Amino acid sequence: MAGEQGRNLTAKILAVILAIILWLYVMNEQNPPIEATFTVPLEVRNVAGGLVVEDAPDTVRIKVRGPRSIIAGVMTKDLKSYIDLRGLGEGQHNVRVAAAIPSSLNLVEVSPDKVTVRLDTSISRQVPVEVRLTGTAAAGVVVGKVTARPEQITIEGPKSAVNAVERVVAIVDLSGRQADFTVDVPLKLFSQNGKEVQGLTVYSDKVTVTATLVKGPSKKTVDVKPIIYGELASGVQLTRITTEPAKVEITGDSREIEKIDFIYTEPVNLAGINRETTREAKLQLKEGIVASQGAVTVHIIVGTRQ
Repeated sequence: MAGEQGRNLTAKILAVILAIILWLYVMNEQNPPIEATFTVPLEVRNVAGGLVVEDAPDTVRIKVRGPRSIIAGVMTKDLKSYIDLRGLGEGQHNVRVAAAIPSSLNLVEVSPDKVTVRLDTSISRQVPVEVRLTGTAAAGVVVGKVTARPEQITIEGPKSAVNAVERVVAIVDLSGRQADFTVDVPLKLFSQNGKEVQGLTVYSDKVTVTATLVKGPSKKTVDVKPIIYGELASGVQLTRITTEPAKVEITGDSREIEKIDFIYTEPVNLAGINRETTREAKLQLKEGIVASQGAVTVHIIVGTRQ
């Protein structure tokens, strides 16, 4: 009796083992393991305060292996990739890319498995806005005055990129314009060599440009006259004073232009000057009058008092 029970138990165990083997066989045939590659956003974690990350890739590829039925249901959001920058300071670093995947999958590879990133100090600074006019206004119409509000904007980002910005430009197309207009213009940031600088935060990213258009003819070349004040150093006297250039071209409403024969500079202080000196002086322009340049160089020549 005991022997027969033992044989029955053995047969049952063998049946279970065979059933498992058969199940695994069927599963492998019907739901075989496969590999799949996903493009996953790369997260940046634990960046020290006051630092920003440059050159990090936006995405990496993660290859996983698992049953076909599981792989078919995997979505990109189920997979995570990240780099941990804890404890790293300013400079260039080569860091490992880590991945987090569901437990039902096996990680095959992360590509790339290491990335080179640069950590830079975050700074901000104010830069004046420059308006650049393109295109041609309607026939017989010229630009009288252009203003931008705000006149300065703040840029923020990696120190190297912020310091590379030479000009902040609002580009305005005049094509076909025949009357005064106001327009919101996006800003472009340029380096000294004229290359556009990107990746910075701009406050604000648009300015309001107002242009006054006047009907021609409205151009005239006039003399520049310097205004001076203050006492020269003891023992010297003013011999000659000139400006470079001596004349400038002005543009504006033709009725106003006709009244102007010369343009004054802002006052130049002679106090304490005892030798030949140059000073830069802005031009005093009436509302609605634009000069070919906003300032001139004043040459002050002195001699010994007789």
